[in-house]
Amino acid sequence: MKKIVLSLMMGSAVLFAALPPQHQNIKDLDTLVDFVKQHPKVAVTIRKIDVVNSTVYFGAGCKAIFRRKASIKPSGMVGPAEPLELKRTTCPVDK
Repeated sequence: MKKIVLSLMMGSAVLFAALPPQHQNIKDLDTLVDFVKQHPKVAVTIRKIDVVNSTVYFGAGCKAIFRRKASIKPSGMVGPAEPLELKRTTCPVDK
């Protein structure tokens, strides 16, 4: 009986686990690429997509900076991570 209860408790912890790094990186990259696709000016002048710093570099020294929305999680809960959101750009992104 103790083994069953312990197994159920351990199994429920897995439901709230964070995405493995490769899946989170792919999800973040998709967000950054979607931003580029939605803004032709950025797509034409793109220089670099930096997944580690969540930044798209375009134009002459321009940046689109993304961050995660802050979220409060219960004690012991590590994930899932909030999606990236555009926080600011250093240059206009539309024509």
